[in-house]
Amino acid sequence: MKDLSNKEAYVKEFAEKLAKSQVVVLANCEGVKVSEMTALRKSVRETGSELRVVKNTLLCRALHNTPMKDLEGHMKGSTAVTFGYNDPIAPVKALFEFAEKAKKFTFKAGFMDGQSLNVNQLTVLSKIPGRKELYGMLASAVQGPIRKFACVIDSLRKKREEAAAPAAPAEAPAEAPAV
Repeated sequence: MKDLSNKEAYVKEFAEKLAKSQVVVLANCEGVKVSEMTALRKSVRETGSELRVVKNTLLCRALHNTPMKDLEGHMKGSTAVTFGYNDPIAPVKALFEFAEKAKKFTFKAGFMDGQSLNVNQLTVLSKIPGRKELYGMLASAVQGPIRKFACVIDSLRKKREEAAAPAAPAEAPAEAPAV
C-alpha cells in the first residue's frame, strides 16, 4: 500500500509541474553518463527550469487529463522530461547545447502554448534568441535612433554657438616705421 501512495504522490507532483510549465520537453537519455546528466541538470536549473528522469507510466498518468495528452505516445524507453517555468526558450537552448556534445541524448517531443511540438519544431525553437538576447537587441534598437538624435542636437548647438560668437576684430596692420 505504501508503494501505491508513493506512486500517487509522484503523479500528483508531475501534474503540478506540468500545470505551471510554459514548455515541456521529452528526451531519450538512454546511454548518457550520470556525470553528463548531472551537468545537464545544473545547466537546466540555471535557466529556472527542472529536468527529471521519470517512469513512463507515472508521467503518462499525469499527462492523461491534460492538454498535453498527445505526449503519451512518446513515452517509450528512458525518458527525461524538462519543465520550463520562466523562459520557454532558455531550457530548450540548454538541452540542444547538451545534445550537440552528448550524441546519445535525443529529443522525442515537446509541448508549448497549447500545442505539441515535434523534433523539428523544437530545433527551430532552440535557435530563437533567448529573453536576455532579445532585451539586448531591443535596447540596441532603441538606443541607436536616440544616439543619432543627440548627435544632431549637439551639432546644431555647436553651429549656433559659432554663429553667435562675435567675429574677432581683424588686427590692423602695424604702422610702418618712418624712414
